[in-house]
Amino acid sequence: MSLLVATDKYIALAKDLHIDYYDYTDHKIVDIPLLPKQPEKDYISDIAVSNDAKHLALVTASSKQLMIYDLCKMEHQTTFIIPRSASRIRFTVDNTKLLVADKSGDVLIYDIMKKDSGTKLLGHLSLLLDVLQSNDSKYIISCDRDEKIKVSCYPKTYSIQTYCLGHKEYVNHIEFLPHNDKYLTSSSGDGTLKIWDYSEGKLYHTIDTKFDVKDEQLRQNFINIMDEGGIEVATLPIVHYTTTKNNNSSSLLAITVHSYNAVIIYSVTIEDNSFSHKLEKRLELPRFPAAINLFNKTLFVYDNVECNINVFKIVAEGGNFSLEEPSKIAMFKNKNIQSDSEQVQLESIKVLYKRKFDNVQEYQERKKLRLQKSTK
Repeated sequence: MSLLVATDKYIALAKDLHIDYYDYTDHKIVDIPLLPKQPEKDYISDIAVSNDAKHLALVTASSKQLMIYDLCKMEHQTTFIIPRSASRIRFTVDNTKLLVADKSGDVLIYDIMKKDSGTKLLGHLSLLLDVLQSNDSKYIISCDRDEKIKVSCYPKTYSIQTYCLGHKEYVNHIEFLPHNDKYLTSSSGDGTLKIWDYSEGKLYHTIDTKFDVKDEQLRQNFINIMDEGGIEVATLPIVHYTTTKNNNSSSLLAITVHSYNAVIIYSVTIEDNSFSHKLEKRLELPRFPAAINLFNKTLFVYDNVECNINVFKIVAEGGNFSLEEPSKIAMFKNKNIQSDSEQVQLESIKVLYKRKFDNVQEYQERKKLRLQKSTK
């Protein structure tokens, strides 16, 4: 798994137990030490940079270390050992705390200045995949494997404001619409992006990527592979999702879809409370990107075979968008960094789908009966 964060001051890229931290002039490699008697292969499962770009946080998968670094001094500040493996970490709006979405369904909060910090805020009955705090600090928003987005009041998180319901598969990313944070955007294994008024739980707009990824063979291959494991799917899932503000009336949303070697960029516009979207760019790539990030109308794409970040400036002219020729940033120099195999990537997605049947043989038999009925 590769993880990429970009700001106007830094780029941070994580792979295995290493971070390449680049200040647009020099690289600094941070190596996370293995804990004694660690039984499993460990890796960094998420990274986050505070909104003021003063702190970097990371969390490891099997050792469950939540580590904070002071970016001004590029020094390790503190480490927490969290109770369960985490899917996602985010800084709070005031940059003093970290939200942790763990795989048991709990959201925890840690004060980065207190060593004995760590409190449960709220829980789901399913694996959590993302969490964030509203910019007015009034809400904690979390999403899970069971298609739900939960909006909880903060700090009284026992009070649930609403749910945003409408996805048909797991919800893997949530982000505020950059030009109007009244609205929340979400991506899913059902291949859609959705836009919500999150305080009311009201769905305003849906972008269905199946209309823009018209590779039927790719879709069918994925359906067949999942079918062998007793998982019934109909479309390719969204893997990466990132956003940036375009202007005061529109935002840019960039996604990747499983095994499709391209980044798809949409614009979303609001006029008189009416939403519209447009496919602005399909950036074709030699291979599936390991990570993407949008920041200030710049697209960062990490190629983990060449260990390069390709940096594309997005140019708007006459209502149309184009990408400048990319500059390349070589990452992890003198490090033996291995790229993930397609099987590893596939397994990380498989676990997010719910099997309709516990027994794969039962699933296959029922499917066979359905097909026989449909041909009569």
